[in-house]
Amino acid sequence: MTDQTQPPPPDHTDPTDPIRPTDPVVVDPIELDPAERRAHRSTARWAADRFVTVLRRITPAVVFDRWGQPMGIPDYGCPAFALLPPEDPRREAALITAAEAWRQSAEDAPARIHATVHTEPALGQRARDTWELQRDDAERADWQRLVRDVRSWANHPTAVQRDALRARRERAAARTPAASPTWPPVAVPGRPGYHRHLTGDGHQVDRPDTDTGTDLAESA
Repeated sequence: MTDQTQPPPPDHTDPTDPIRPTDPVVVDPIELDPAERRAHRSTARWAADRFVTVLRRITPAVVFDRWGQPMGIPDYGCPAFALLPPEDPRREAALITAAEAWRQSAEDAPARIHATVHTEPALGQRARDTWELQRDDAERADWQRLVRDVRSWANHPTAVQRDALRARRERAAARTPAASPTWPPVAVPGRPGYHRHLTGDGHQVDRPDTDTGTDLAESA
């Protein structure tokens, strides 16, 4: 016979074990049309050559930072760009930089979209698997806590048993007192000023305290 207090078997491997590693998401590379690839390459070469030519026209000479990028060229369309004179070569340099950034983004867009479409579902499934393991761990911990509580209650009386014990105690406490032949009269519960006497014929009689004092004096 199986123990009914044991938690149900899990639907997966033991959650105390480390989470099983998930294979990395590998996205197949996307191939651009050969004509588009050649157009991008030729445009990139032209933009680089034109950019260098424009930089040579800037006076004073352009200073490059430690990453090899020219300094003093404002972003295309920013307030600093708008303040440049129309004939300033830095306007053309900013325009070439912006156009080349847009071209690179367009060139990378198909591969980026392709990778997103393939990667996000796999990452979502991985997150769901992790969440399910954590949920099962929490449910198992709650079940084990309940089992411990039930076992700790096994050696304690139930509510019915406690009520029965309380009733027996109340009945015992409410038992009617009786006078004894070898003892003085006893007080009557609920009747202040009265004592219960045992008569000569064996009856219990309640009398006021004045009679009790007389009886006690006569017995003395």
